[in-house]
Amino acid sequence: MRIPSFAGTFYPDTKKELLSELNLLFREKTEYYNNALGIIVPHAGYVYSGKVAAKTYKAISGISKRRFVILGVDHSGFNIVATSKLDWLTPLGITKNDKEFVNKLIKENSVIRNETAMMEEHSIEVQLPFLQYIFKDFKFAPIQLPVLSYKKILELRDILISEDHFFIASSDFTHYGINYQFVPRESFQNPLDYVKKLDEEIIKIILEFDGKKFYDFIVQKNLTVCGFIPIALLLEITKKLGGKKIKKICYDTSFSSSGDISNIVGYSGLIIY
Repeated sequence: MRIPSFAGTFYPDTKKELLSELNLLFREKTEYYNNALGIIVPHAGYVYSGKVAAKTYKAISGISKRRFVILGVDHSGFNIVATSKLDWLTPLGITKNDKEFVNKLIKENSVIRNETAMMEEHSIEVQLPFLQYIFKDFKFAPIQLPVLSYKKILELRDILISEDHFFIASSDFTHYGINYQFVPRESFQNPLDYVKKLDEEIIKIILEFDGKKFYDFIVQKNLTVCGFIPIALLLEITKKLGGKKIKKICYDTSFSSSGDISNIVGYSGLIIY
């Protein structure tokens, strides 16, 4: 059993407090996409990105699938495609690992079981309470992704693709400020406006449903979208599964909660169907 590493920091560590926060976050109205194949959602502390995540999850609350693949980020630099075979605990209870699917991935040498890497990563863990809130019974396969070549992304697409699973790419968008070593000269006059416009440009490219174009744009401009690998992989998988459209559900930045103009992170929720 994997115990939660980020309860009490990224989200409340008691069931009562967590449910109370989720009840507030899920009050936002949204459109519903029962035919969705995948989503892009943020993974910051709930106080910052929770509204964006909740509105996006609420939009898929009518899907029939109950097996999820969560594509997370390798923030700690383990530099491996990692997974876990454990069930994961959150303040809302136990989430069951999709062991059948995970064992298949490990057997095919596409991922490496590394429980230490998974313990230190928040991008997957913070998604689970949202899933628990709207789905009573489900299984999930966690996949932690470092920076990869596009050739490797395509190889993973062909291994991970499954009509039985729903795919989640966990990613924040632009990370701006000294803390993220990203302060372009053109941002000096109005950092918030700069971040919003840059994210708008990034999202516009995602909406074109071209994973390689998106990947190249991020790499060539050295942008700070932490989950650009999960997003590119999600685009490839869902396109091959027959996805036709991408819809932006919502967008926000950390400034809305922090009021801090010196360090800003963008968050967006998108649905592929």
